Amino acid sequence: MRTDIVDLHAFYERPLGCAVRDFLTAHLVERWGAAKGLRVAGFGYAAPFLGKFDAAERVLALAPAGQGAMRWPLEGANREALVEEERWPLADASIDRLLIVHGLEETGDPRRLMREAWRVLANDGRLIIIVAHRRGLWSIVETTPFAHGRPYLRRQLFNLLGESMFRPIEWAGALYFPPANSRALLRAASAWERAGARLWPFLGGVLMIEAAKEMLAPVGRAHAAAVRALRPQYARPAGAMRDANPLRP
Repeated sequence: MRTDIVDLHAFYERPLGCAVRDFLTAHLVERWGAAKGLRVAGFGYAAPFLGKFDAAERVLALAPAGQGAMRWPLEGANREALVEEERWPLADASIDRLLIVHGLEETGDPRRLMREAWRVLANDGRLIIIVAHRRGLWSIVETTPFAHGRPYLRRQLFNLLGESMFRPIEWAGALYFPPANSRALLRAASAWERAGARLWPFLGGVLMIEAAKEMLAPVGRAHAAAVRALRPQYARPAGAMRDANPLRP
């Protein structure tokens, strides 16, 4: 059973939810800019993170039926739709950038969901998945939506992507500050994020992984071995997504 749309909306209206939105959106903009001229879609509860893509050709929010949907944006034409988890009303290869947030952890069939993501993504398209990290504090504090459903380890998410014909490109941890609605803690959240990204990259509350669509299925176990060999690039600026280069030792 999915988290209700009312509960998700209430969380992102609170100060803690606003901080989450701002930090995760900053990562997305770092990767995709304003998505100028691109077709962008989000699945799950993606609306809070899509507003910065104002230069995109089009932006759509797809809400799973078990969750519910709200009108988005509040002004202008509605761009949010309620969809079946594994059957989206989009043409093949019709989306250039796809974001999945609060979408994977509570699905009943992750592989079927990822196959639908593969179907709608353009051949040169990119996908970013944001999921609760099994080793992070946010996956066990039930006052946030990141504690609902199945959290993931980085290895598990890489394996799922490989099985679904996606190639991981970069990854990042995020949400190193405690999941508490304390004003003092939230004022220090930026410092927590910088320190966590540099010192404890594997202990973030969420994982963010960008992947590209593969057009040919991987052969044998070579691909799985390459995925297991992925390592972070510690020399990158704090908070930046890290290269997922299977050739790196």
